Amino acid sequence: MESKETDQLTIVNRSRTHHISKKLIISKIPYFQTVLSNDSFMESKENMIQLCFDEGAFQSFLTWIESDHVVIEMENLISLCTIMDYFMINNHWMNRFVAFFHDKFSISDLPVVKSQVHSASQCINTGSLATFICRHFLKIASTTVWLNYPIEIIEYICELDLMVHSEIQIFNAITKWVDFNTDSRKEYLERLLSLVRYCTTECPDLSKMRENNYVKTLNFQLRFCAYLTCIGECPFDRSNQYYSVLIEEMHGKDLRIKVLGRNFYLLFKQVFKLDKSMPLHLFPNEYVSDIVFDSGSKMVRVDWWHKKYRLIDFADYKSYHKEIVKSITKNHDGKCYRIDEPSESYTGSSIIEFNGQFVLIAQRNDYQRGNKVERLIGWTTPSDYCIENFFTDDKRNYLATVLDNNIYILNFNLELIQFNTESYRTRRFQFSGKSNLDDLILTPTPNHDEVMLIDKSTRIIDCFNVKNEKWRTIGILVDEINPTDDRRKSSKLLTATSAFLQIRLIRP
Repeated sequence: MESKETDQLTIVNRSRTHHISKKLIISKIPYFQTVLSNDSFMESKENMIQLCFDEGAFQSFLTWIESDHVVIEMENLISLCTIMDYFMINNHWMNRFVAFFHDKFSISDLPVVKSQVHSASQCINTGSLATFICRHFLKIASTTVWLNYPIEIIEYICELDLMVHSEIQIFNAITKWVDFNTDSRKEYLERLLSLVRYCTTECPDLSKMRENNYVKTLNFQLRFCAYLTCIGECPFDRSNQYYSVLIEEMHGKDLRIKVLGRNFYLLFKQVFKLDKSMPLHLFPNEYVSDIVFDSGSKMVRVDWWHKKYRLIDFADYKSYHKEIVKSITKNHDGKCYRIDEPSESYTGSSIIEFNGQFVLIAQRNDYQRGNKVERLIGWTTPSDYCIENFFTDDKRNYLATVLDNNIYILNFNLELIQFNTESYRTRRFQFSGKSNLDDLILTPTPNHDEVMLIDKSTRIIDCFNVKNEKWRTIGILVDEINPTDDRRKSSKLLTATSAFLQIRLIRP
């Protein structure tokens, strides 16, 4: 019979020593059976193992072994998964922990999550975390959670290749964080403002930055070089990640995706295979993008690395937005806009992204002096309740998109409605084309000065210039040359849309 002394295993984890029964740990963790029963291992001879795990997570791990239960919290969940992966513990609990993380994660957990992740961590790794933050930065920065982040998290976020339309959006997020507690945070201001990439900022926004009170008070110099004297060491242009995307249906179930820069210059073209098994959680890896189309009623998830895609049905698309509400915006309704009071009913609904927020567009029946009034309403930062009750899969009889502070609606009479969210002003512009609404796509151009109207059947592109408020036909979107003129091999335009993409990661 083995004595109590010889049954004791000593585990030194970093600077702390633990003692546990060898029989117990061998019976629970097969890894230790292999190591401690083989005399060729030093650990077996000395009855001691040296490890280097997060101490809080490792203590929870030992408690779990000894008492068969433990309470797992977000503070050590990822580190505990790292321990389990190291000791090759069966996937049953690992899968449950990963599911728990995806179900319970909130952006308020970011400080404790960031301290645990690494390039190969379970639940979420450094690449997936950075991708999530880059894609949803504007939403995150508009919450009260942003205001309570520690300096280390603000600095970490602002160093990333965030997806923004202008560096002034990052500049404003920094000054808003400092404003929340000026006395204790103003010492970090210059350090944070140095993370703004002034080289890639356009002159109007630079002027606004120079007029900022903090910049004037600190006499902070905005560091940038002139275009003609640039020596190629300027940082990546975070404001140049918004592209036009064409998706074409090929013969069978393949999709051909084209990414276009400004002036419709082709940057990327590739054929993708359908894969219905692609996971739909909020934290895909950095090679995966979500592209919303059809006026914010459909979405396709694209894996640029493996060249595969998954079309997201309405139920999953609805759940996707509920997950964002739960993880980022926390059921807080923003403003509610009355976009239009139509003579005929609007049907269907849309969720589109607008200035770093989501806006839900749908018809709502109101009552005015006892009479029912049908109105087209827009909700910014819609709550679970709004999404559940107003986002429906009814056939939509209008098109919708956003550009700067304007929501654009092309109604059933081919009338373009422009609603400004700052002035609450509604204006109307008639489109003179003869297309059917079902054949049309409404989407902004990447340079944010026009709204495109593309006829899927003729591929003719008309644009509404938001500055001079005039329509113009800019041309026809020609498909690839087909030498055999075989229409079966021709592609059908599924959609054209605009999206934030990390172009450096998707080029073949």
